[in-house]
Amino acid sequence: MLNKERSSSKTYNTDETANVQPNNSGFSDSEKPMRADAKQNRAQILQAAHKIFAEKGLSAPISEIAHQAGIGVGTIYRHFPTKEVLFDAVNISYKQKLTEEAKVLINYIDPGKAFFDFFSLIMEYGFTNRAVRDAFRIGTFRVRMATSGVLLEFQSACADLLTRAQQAKAVREDIDVMDLFALMSGLLMVADEPDDVSNKSRFNQLMSVVCDGLRYKNT
Repeated sequence: MLNKERSSSKTYNTDETANVQPNNSGFSDSEKPMRADAKQNRAQILQAAHKIFAEKGLSAPISEIAHQAGIGVGTIYRHFPTKEVLFDAVNISYKQKLTEEAKVLINYIDPGKAFFDFFSLIMEYGFTNRAVRDAFRIGTFRVRMATSGVLLEFQSACADLLTRAQQAKAVREDIDVMDLFALMSGLLMVADEPDDVSNKSRFNQLMSVVCDGLRYKNT
């Protein structure tokens, strides 16, 4: 569990944070009707968080996200009571985007190519995005029950691509979607090494090895 990154109330004694009540539910105020300015603030926060988390992962301070968004730190906490909640929101958005990609690929004529294209998409995105790597490493993809619908839809889309590829004899039949996630986590551990040309080359080599291992072998 991530520690709350809050400063003292004296630090946040501003108009932005006045009368902000703790949100113990783990949900943001976005679940309540919001004014136009509040919606704009939330959009700015998420856009900034996507950028900063992608570059620095969970180590990024909330203050840096606030600076990037051009708003006060208190405004972020008004929408997202902890850094973990904000990180979850970013990763939920990421999973929703991938789910839409998978739904497009499910209609491809070649199920094998659709599967491996999707697998490569996730891995390439993860290699360049520290937030994705952190999410796999700490298990953030196992989100809370309140957002389990997003996770289940993502898992279902991945499973559909995998099943179609297996039925087409493009992918081996003895793995399931959770095995696939385990392989993704292992590969993304490589990307946590110092970022240089050799690391990228090693990552690509291991990707090739894993993909070869996933392919159906006609015995």
